[in-house]
Amino acid sequence: MRALAPLLALCWLAGCRDTSVPPIRIDLGPNPNDELTFVPRASLAELIEISPSESALFLTLSSAPRTCEALAETEPDAAGVAIRLLLPSGSKLGPGSFPLVADGQSADKPRALSTVKLHGRRHELRPGGELSLSRVDPSPQGSVEGLLKFEFAGDVEQPATRVSGHFLAHFCRINRLR
Repeated sequence: MRALAPLLALCWLAGCRDTSVPPIRIDLGPNPNDELTFVPRASLAELIEISPSESALFLTLSSAPRTCEALAETEPDAAGVAIRLLLPSGSKLGPGSFPLVADGQSADKPRALSTVKLHGRRHELRPGGELSLSRVDPSPQGSVEGLLKFEFAGDVEQPATRVSGHFLAHFCRINRLR
């Protein structure tokens, strides 16, 4: 029994560790169907060099399981956030804050664009807030960690929106020009 005690203690300690994935909060408007908190079942990162002077980081956080090779299963209640971080000439992928902007805006500075899928509908997020990267390891077995802080205050035409949460995404594809 004495030999078994350390093994049981180790199993108990391992079982008490928090290995949960942090949730992502989506709020796209005033209706109850416009809000959701989900725990990503897939958190993927792809780094693609588009040209010698431009590269992009693609992040996919989805409530449906998926791999880089296969799209997420079609589930009517699946939710997800897709982020595209564009890095123009001279910009390297690393920790930092990147504003969420409208497509085509600030083409000479790093910028983020994001789309949300909620209840089978896709929503382009309006400018506001930022993608914050706290840790980046752009190696084939690496990962990127950060915080989503996307927020649009709303206007006469569009309701206020918010997407927030911590994430950890593992690189599944890195395509570099040679």
